[in-house]
Amino acid sequence: MHRESTHPPVPVGLQLPRPASIEARPQPNIFIPQFTSARAAQSWWIRTINRAGGSLEPVGRPNSDRWWERAKRRNPEAGDPTPETRAALDAFTASLNQDAALSFVGKIAAWIDCTRMAGTHLRVEHALRENPDVEHAELPPPIFVLGLFRSGTTVLHRLLGKDPENRTLPHWESFDPSPSPDGPRRAQRSLSRSLMLADFISPQVKAIHPMDAYQTDECRGMFTNVFRTPQLNVQFRVPSYLDWLFGENAEVAYMHHRRQLQLAFHQRPRGKRLVLKDPTHTFFVDAILRVYPNAKFIFIHRDPVETLSSVCSLYAYTRSIFSSDVDAVDLGAELSGSYLMNRLESAVASVDRLAEGRVAHVRAPDLSRDAVRAISQAYQTLGLTLGDEARRAMRGYLDEKKANRGPRHVHTVEGFGLDADEIRERFDDYCQRFDLAS
Repeated sequence: MHRESTHPPVPVGLQLPRPASIEARPQPNIFIPQFTSARAAQSWWIRTINRAGGSLEPVGRPNSDRWWERAKRRNPEAGDPTPETRAALDAFTASLNQDAALSFVGKIAAWIDCTRMAGTHLRVEHALRENPDVEHAELPPPIFVLGLFRSGTTVLHRLLGKDPENRTLPHWESFDPSPSPDGPRRAQRSLSRSLMLADFISPQVKAIHPMDAYQTDECRGMFTNVFRTPQLNVQFRVPSYLDWLFGENAEVAYMHHRRQLQLAFHQRPRGKRLVLKDPTHTFFVDAILRVYPNAKFIFIHRDPVETLSSVCSLYAYTRSIFSSDVDAVDLGAELSGSYLMNRLESAVASVDRLAEGRVAHVRAPDLSRDAVRAISQAYQTLGLTLGDEARRAMRGYLDEKKANRGPRHVHTVEGFGLDADEIRERFDDYCQRFDLAS
């Protein structure tokens, strides 16, 4: 069965200080073929660097103590990490060494990323100690966007960001919410450089999931800043870290998430409600409700075959940047048997327990067919009204999206050693409930 993505997100830019002023940019004309191997996915010069580097340790074996030392040298006034964040980086580093099969480039990338995230954590904690009232400030009521990776959460989130009553997070703000004397420019410059380098190394990944520093984006950074998110397994294969993480109390991660949100909102207060998106929110509804007891949810649903096929492709191309040991069939088996699929129906059960008016369900086909109508119906379910200004802005976004179509992204579950009929049989109740059968 041949699949191409039907939900390519549009790169958008935010003009400060309001995070809702968005302009679409044309996407590069890139073709992303069915993933076959890491070697085929890597550029020739990455293969050359990895071959030349061999088994050398360019910056030493991944070591959390060394990374904290470097982060503290770069942020001498910031103090020490919290014990739970130090424990999380220890677990992640152990899994990098045990499981990730890092290439020469992957070892350098892990060193850069982990020291950067450690430094951000130190700056955030320092800012909160210097401004203790921030943690007592009330946040606007949040709406969390739920749904599997590649199910349409990105386009839904960015459409919701067009409503002037909604406060979303531009990418740079999640990446580094700590205050700086030059305002947001430090975080914007740092993230722009990182994304530019990533695009240079692997234009396929940006084509699959376009990102820039200024667009409305997910909460991922607020979890990576404390090394507590399953999303770290997208970039690196770290199964023992995932086992550790799912054995931890997820409320710890969401308390850090809330504190960083409070810090961001303290610097840029705006909006009647927060709209927050991260595909992994889907699996932590109970923890979210303990930390955000007034939370509401919009849950998007897409055919599991299409979703899993696209997820496998995203993981495969992303991991191939950092490891040459990425096998398509092994990856398909890994993700088909992972939390992504095993916990989907229990995630739906978690929101089913909520009172009427707390959760709205959106079908991805409906979002593709008439997004404004689908969102208006979701608003009605949540007791909200979609205003005329928001409707016009959403339609403008959709017009720009149509004019700047994304690259052709080819992916099949069969290419990852999976069977479409078996997947649909496995999720028959889910597909029947949300009318997702193809």
